[in-house]
Amino acid sequence: MSKNPVIPLLLGTVILISATCQAQISDFPTNGWKKAAPSQHGFDEQRLSDFINDIRNGKLIRPAHSLLIVRNGHLVVEEYFNGGSSSDVHTLQSVTKSISSTLVGVAMQQGMIKSLEQPVLSFFPEYDDFKNLDGNKRNMTLRHALTMRTGQAWTGESHLDALNRFSGDRMKYVLDYKMEGEPGNKWYYNSGIAVLLGGLIANATEMDTRDFAQQFLFDPLGIDRARWYSYRNIPHTGGGLYLRPQDMAKIGYLYLKDGLWEGKRILPENWVKEATTAHVNRTETIVGMKPGYGFMWWLLPLEKSSVTIDNGVDVYMAYGHWGQFIFIIPSYDMVVVWTNNNSASYREEIKPISLFYDHLLPAVSR
Repeated sequence: MSKNPVIPLLLGTVILISATCQAQISDFPTNGWKKAAPSQHGFDEQRLSDFINDIRNGKLIRPAHSLLIVRNGHLVVEEYFNGGSSSDVHTLQSVTKSISSTLVGVAMQQGMIKSLEQPVLSFFPEYDDFKNLDGNKRNMTLRHALTMRTGQAWTGESHLDALNRFSGDRMKYVLDYKMEGEPGNKWYYNSGIAVLLGGLIANATEMDTRDFAQQFLFDPLGIDRARWYSYRNIPHTGGGLYLRPQDMAKIGYLYLKDGLWEGKRILPENWVKEATTAHVNRTETIVGMKPGYGFMWWLLPLEKSSVTIDNGVDVYMAYGHWGQFIFIIPSYDMVVVWTNNNSASYREEIKPISLFYDHLLPAVSR
């Protein structure tokens, strides 16, 4: 009787698949980042060292707290300044917005939000009436909210102070806001609509937004130190999240990996592409450039001299007050995290963008 070679062959195939899966899982920093020397991943180490020393000595910027660089899945730079620490959670300010928009994608992946074309008002059945209600407000969709083209008369951040001082129902405050025109036409930076996501996600998921974020986004990524500022038990999804810088980098890495983590889909297929597509081609001027805007992500060219993204989007940026940043550069397989302390002036707040272009990108090869 001849021996059957099928069983050993199948066993060998199973072992190979298992080993491949384990290798893929090990590529993810769920339990901590793999570390490597910058020179192993294309950096000019001397140039990078000089840059870091100039930060530490206050020659380039005064209020820096941290600089982290991830390339090819390895943490190649982790530096802290002026009392910053790897163990401390850090205010993200409006970097929170990019993560809050990500939570909408997570809710869609879980089947809890069906469509971005759903009217914003439909997520709030607890309210019987809305002020300034007209056809434009009825037609404002979740997509309009994520791209800040709501049609509301929220024409800039001067409107935010009144919301922050408001002692009543802030969800209703934003929903009642007067309209300027048809949704989808004009872009205004709108923190109010980002704050509204705290209630919208809770209603859509029938969970506390903080619990939803922890269970379906943070836990899979190994983020266990997230902290939220909340008002009336609703997290401030416009600027109230605190994370460690290493965990900020994990959010960036999730986008580099197209919403997949350890083989599991966290974000819907095509979400990252759509979230980082320029729904708005030109916004306000920042360090001489006019970034585009996606789903609460700023979109930049690879060359600062390009000024606009007319020739393509190469960098995704989450940007928060005082100078909190996540830069994602897919063509470099790289994530850069920067945090400042809360003493930064506006000039110091935006300085990390210039440092990214003038010092970091020239120090690494593609």
